[in-house]
Amino acid sequence: MNTSSILHEVQLYRRRENFANAFKVIGVIALATVAAWLALILAGQTQGHGERAVESATFFIGFLLWFLFFGALFSAISFAILFWPFALYFWANVKVVRQRTLLSLIQTALETGSPLPNMIRAYAVGCGRWYAARLERFAAALDSGLSIDEAVRSNWGLFRYDVAGMIRLGGDAPETLQAMESVAQDERDFSMFQTSLTVRAVYLFTLAGYMVTIMSGVFVFIVPQFEKIFKDFDTDLPGLTRWVCTTAAWFVSYWYIFMWIPPLVGIGFLVYLILQTNIIVIRPFGFRRMFRSTDAAKFLMVFATGMRHRFPIPAILEMYRWTVPSDHLRRKGANIQTAIEKGRDWIDAVHRAGFVSGPEAALLQTAERTGNTATVLDQLARSKERSQIRRDDLFSKIVFIPLVFLFAAVIGMFVIAMFLPMIKLVTSMSGPVW
Repeated sequence: MNTSSILHEVQLYRRRENFANAFKVIGVIALATVAAWLALILAGQTQGHGERAVESATFFIGFLLWFLFFGALFSAISFAILFWPFALYFWANVKVVRQRTLLSLIQTALETGSPLPNMIRAYAVGCGRWYAARLERFAAALDSGLSIDEAVRSNWGLFRYDVAGMIRLGGDAPETLQAMESVAQDERDFSMFQTSLTVRAVYLFTLAGYMVTIMSGVFVFIVPQFEKIFKDFDTDLPGLTRWVCTTAAWFVSYWYIFMWIPPLVGIGFLVYLILQTNIIVIRPFGFRRMFRSTDAAKFLMVFATGMRHRFPIPAILEMYRWTVPSDHLRRKGANIQTAIEKGRDWIDAVHRAGFVSGPEAALLQTAERTGNTATVLDQLARSKERSQIRRDDLFSKIVFIPLVFLFAAVIGMFVIAMFLPMIKLVTSMSGPVW
């Protein structure tokens, strides 16, 4: 408790120091503004423009403050619109770090024999108020005599669903903690791939958004003016420009068809990034195949933990359905349970559900005969998780490079098409050169 009090005092001191630094920055800006105002007034008075100097200085300072305020407001709005995927990715990383820290605390407490509730309370001192309250409830559940798996069940959401299922089935067994440490290590090793994927996706989406907005404005306002000017001069537009004008007229005429494409693409992009960060685990139609390998990996990890501790297969499936937050994945678990109840082999049922392929099912059957099923399930789960990350990274690279060249070609053709009429108009107005 003394350690918790010291950490709490340190946290309060840091908060007060951060607020003091923020007010210092605001004070420096205010003093600099007043100093600039006085300097302008003095400079004007030395030149004999007293009242005009005061008005000019006041106007200048007011304009500067107005520019700073609305600049900051515009920057905040732009950040909220364009950079929200990075906020989602940051929040996902925070959740991963918190989960990894809790697992490390559990493992350290078991290895050293230290009281786990006290360690959790000491860690909660440095966390935010909402998360610290959840940690306090978790520590109180452990103090009341509940085991780790029972405390996890009564404090839903502290761990990812597959880790929660593994803890519920494996408890504090060393092999369970080792398997969860391997999962955390893979997340650390492959986090850079997910970051690169997010950056590429945000860059492409932002570039496409700006391109569509600018070209729409040109099609609606500038292209009709070009046509009017050339018609007045009785001059034909260049061929490339005519094609762009025809395309613009076609888009403007059928705008009600294409107006739905950008919102649908934007919504799909938003849903994909949310699912990719694992903040929310849902599997809407159209996105299920994208995450099939990672969903299979998490199912196999839970199944391996249950098999290692000799739980009945129905109990393992029930635990999976209880922990997984997706209705689609719960239905898959229910379908496997129904197939097993009808007498089908569990490996065949898992294969039909799409969690393992045909060769992987054959490998599991061999492992079942040799009594090595849990180990093979762990290896398959890790292989699927890694293959999902590598496949997503490769797909993003394959899509990213051609799309960048395509956008560059479209923009280049568009700029040339808009520049050619100016050259032709200047040439026709200047007349023949002898």
